Amino acid sequence: MKKLLHVVASPRGEKSRSLKVARAFLERFREVHPEWLIDEINVFDETLPHLTARQVDGKYVLLGGKELYGELRESWEEIEIQIARFKEADAYLISTPMWNFSLPYALKQYLDLLIQPGYLFRYLDNGVEGFLRGRRVVVVSARGGDYRSLEMRSYDHVQPYLRTILGFIGISEIDFITVEPLDGVSPDEEAATVSAAEEAARAVAATSFAMKG
Repeated sequence: MKKLLHVVASPRGEKSRSLKVARAFLERFREVHPEWLIDEINVFDETLPHLTARQVDGKYVLLGGKELYGELRESWEEIEIQIARFKEADAYLISTPMWNFSLPYALKQYLDLLIQPGYLFRYLDNGVEGFLRGRRVVVVSARGGDYRSLEMRSYDHVQPYLRTILGFIGISEIDFITVEPLDGVSPDEEAATVSAAEEAARAVAATSFAMKG
């Protein structure tokens, strides 16, 4: 049975506009793919481990191509649990706001924990091999401002970063659903923007995974 992991990166609960659009995606996704399991992790509610000095020492052991051992191994158990949960999924939905032109800190922490040598990628003589090739990600990104113009696009560090970091671990099939602008507009305009994004999310849910079964 295939699994979709929904990574929620907003602390606002049902007030979150990125989560509202993601819920529309999931509603349609369940209709089209009732056989899939849906797993959800909110990185603000989850007690994520921190990368301590001991764990960073372990990372350098891994970078050297060696196996973790003893206390180093024990210090990585919590991280390995998060990595295993992520790797178990066949596809991913990330719902996130833009904070200060980039990702919320909790989502960045989550990605920093996951993306470790020997787990999601490895270095080869001719470059890097990502282990998650063939998987797909849908990103719902809500922002207060409007970053669609060429002038404003350079301020958007959400989409370029996620394309880079996910590509590093082998994921190149990424759909972005942007919800913008949401602040400084009338309530009617905000509602219309969210509604349009919900329709786009439903369309992606119905079509993007057609070949993934």
